[in-house]
Amino acid sequence: MVVQQGSLFGAPEGRYVQVALDTPVRREFSYLLPPQQDGREDPVPGCRVRVPFGSRSAIGVVVGVDGELPSGVDPHRVRPITEVLDEQPLLTPALLRLARQMAEDTFCSWGRALAAMLPLALRHDRPRRTIPVVEVEADAVTEDIRSELENKQPKQARALAVLEQAGGPMEMREFYNRTGLSRSPLTSLEKKGLVRFGRKQEFIDPFAGREVARDQPPQLVPEQQAAVDAVREALAAEVHQDFLLFGITGSGKTEVYLHALETALAAGRGGIVLVPEIALTPQTVARFRARCGDVAVLHSGLTDAERHDQWRAIREGRLRVVVGARSALFAPMPNLGVIVVDEEHESSFKQETAPRYHAREIARERARLEGAVCILGSATPSLESWAAAQPQQAGTAEEGSRTPMRLLPLRERVGGGRLPHIEVVDLREQKPEKGHWMVMAPPLQQALAETLARKERAILFLNQRGFAPAWHCRTCGGSVHCPTCDVALTYHRWRKKALCHYCMREEPPPAVCTHCRGKVELVGIGTERAEESVQHLFPNARMARMDRDTMLRRESYEEVLDAFGRGDIDILLGTQMVAKGLDFPEVTLVGVLNADTALHHPDFRASERCFNLISQVAGRAGRSSRGGRVVVQSWMPEHAAITAAVRHDYIGFAAKELEERRLFRFPPFGQVLRLTLESQDRARVEAMSLEIATALRDAGHDAGFLSRPPSMNDGLIILGPSLPPVEKLRGRIRRQIMVKGSRRALQAIHGVLGTASERQGVTIDPL
Repeated sequence: MVVQQGSLFGAPEGRYVQVALDTPVRREFSYLLPPQQDGREDPVPGCRVRVPFGSRSAIGVVVGVDGELPSGVDPHRVRPITEVLDEQPLLTPALLRLARQMAEDTFCSWGRALAAMLPLALRHDRPRRTIPVVEVEADAVTEDIRSELENKQPKQARALAVLEQAGGPMEMREFYNRTGLSRSPLTSLEKKGLVRFGRKQEFIDPFAGREVARDQPPQLVPEQQAAVDAVREALAAEVHQDFLLFGITGSGKTEVYLHALETALAAGRGGIVLVPEIALTPQTVARFRARCGDVAVLHSGLTDAERHDQWRAIREGRLRVVVGARSALFAPMPNLGVIVVDEEHESSFKQETAPRYHAREIARERARLEGAVCILGSATPSLESWAAAQPQQAGTAEEGSRTPMRLLPLRERVGGGRLPHIEVVDLREQKPEKGHWMVMAPPLQQALAETLARKERAILFLNQRGFAPAWHCRTCGGSVHCPTCDVALTYHRWRKKALCHYCMREEPPPAVCTHCRGKVELVGIGTERAEESVQHLFPNARMARMDRDTMLRRESYEEVLDAFGRGDIDILLGTQMVAKGLDFPEVTLVGVLNADTALHHPDFRASERCFNLISQVAGRAGRSSRGGRVVVQSWMPEHAAITAAVRHDYIGFAAKELEERRLFRFPPFGQVLRLTLESQDRARVEAMSLEIATALRDAGHDAGFLSRPPSMNDGLIILGPSLPPVEKLRGRIRRQIMVKGSRRALQAIHGVLGTASERQGVTIDPL
């Protein structure tokens, strides 16, 4: 137990509280609780307090109240809390336990896990009612000014170009995230009269203010009814139960979610619905509002104060249904009845900063703690969920102690739709025009021409933004890399710059290879190049592009999707943004321009993600009686993930993948942790990685897990330290250590892992 030194009282009287603070240190801090004034109650676990922490003030969450300090602690060294901020606890006992478990599983502090559950306004106790924005003074910018900035002030030129591309007021935080720039270039541009700052006060939620007519539930098909009956039975019994709703695209999974929510609401309970990306699912949210009435929406597009208001309304029981992205899982819903994780396989449910949790697993744990029902829905479930729902897979390393998951299948599309026919085009057999890079092979060109002739719509998918992903050297065979990162530079034609997608560094387009001075040429295709090619082939088609370079304002998503839904756009081209949550019956053609991009990542889930992407984007077609067609272009058409996706054979694909996972002890047959260590000093990172790897092996040997064969259920495997796929990132040298084993085996080395996680430059990521 850590104490804060320097009492402000002569002889401390009162009780002591343990406070969890948002710091990397994995322990709580003891403070003195002086007698409360004005008849106020003492804080209880779940309340926030302001406390002195070193030379500054900090806000933490009370996690324990004791009458005395641990033995050996001098009470005169314990400082008193400064202020009690809440009369009633903001976090329920179940959420406190959930945060504790999340901290243990992700190797972060309890305080950091608790901070992830609170809106920013409550973490800092300063809700803001507006969002700072910046936009271009359009009439003031001339071509001469742009040229001068490019030559003399490249950062200002880049900032100006991004704001012009946004086409309207851009949130400051979005500007920082997209460019990696500071405020300084914007300040200089403001002094020149080229941009202006402002504040945005309107409600940013794209669904607010819309009148939504209440609708009536449609007649359920037999499989939907069976799924609804199973969920209702669990809700009526008020017991925890996990369900995997395995339904093909267009099979009516959302209708099952709606019936589950209506049942929970009728019983006086609440519900939480998680979707992969709130900005891309306006149709889904509209359906929930139409059936459930007022719905809370939690996502990063709200101001601090708006998010705080929504959070309070949920906590007080005024809003009983919450729809949102990953963090909505922590909504303080009283008497929670059901949690839905739609498209549970999506990688966006994984938090990439501490605490590095996966919303799917935390949703199951919260449902268990609160006696609620958890529904995971997907047409292509994660292999972890699929294995948990298979009786023959029971007893895997991760599922042995959990409530069994029940499988609810939906095998047919509703409303007359049918799964589209998928055909594969082997790009190795296609001959591009001389001097042109192959973007659309003749079969896809023909299919698109026929679709446009019928006045129908098409979606084209390519998971690579920019114009071209690399410059290739004809002499040495290498590619032009970022000076501070070990990755190839991507050419963005709209900026006429080479951009690093990791550190956001911009470089002029290289004329020669940086290694051998040989001639370089652009290779590969990105969405910019694809857009140019399609517009050249079909000049009369109305087309829109959706990627991180065009969706610079939060309003941009809905503007494009609304236009596509109205029929103002014929072709929608984009990255993963066009593969999620879109339901447009007029879409009869989907083209996958390069199905192989997901296969080239050094990740044991690469095949799974490739299969999921093809299946999900293919599911956007054929959602009406007109049917649909999918054309998949690939350089590797024989790959198992692609052939299985073409056959719509998830079950066969999952069986084969699970065999390989079991052989190599990847999830769900074991846990995998990746320790990443980084420093600007190569010698330091190498010494640190060796030290931690040695400590892990020593702990594993002492516990007896490294002496067992790795094939055994309790075997422990420690690999490394080794070079990661990207050795240098943002100028820092990196090494990685991989740890594989059962939950029991990892528990034996948990202390070493916890100590490592507190060291500067070390991150631990459960994969």
